[in-house]
Amino acid sequence: MHALDLAVVVAYFATVLWVGLYFSRRNTTTERYFLGGRNFPGCAIGISFIGSTISSITFIAYPADSFKTAWVRILLNLAYPFVVAVAALFFIPLFRNGIVRSAYHYLLLRFVSFISIYAA
Repeated sequence: MHALDLAVVVAYFATVLWVGLYFSRRNTTTERYFLGGRNFPGCAIGISFIGSTISSITFIAYPADSFKTAWVRILLNLAYPFVVAVAALFFIPLFRNGIVRSAYHYLLLRFVSFISIYAA
């Protein structure tokens, strides 16, 4: 590696370490860590939700595979608006109202501990 490449890698790891240490002092409870103290605006939650469900595969691989084989694989992407609507109407209020802390906590409350452990 060249000196500049090594400097960039070292700077990256130093920044990640600093951010980790800085935010570790601010998070004192598991609720604050996992839910951010329940004070995120709705637009941030929506952007995070969409960002976690869409990836580069959605934009590159699925259309290419649909063109190559059949349109069946691209049909899953058409379900995104419905999935987002169900999540916005059902799951997000559970998290925001303080009923559950995670999907696994919801499974624990709704079913039995075995289902929550199996899902994890």
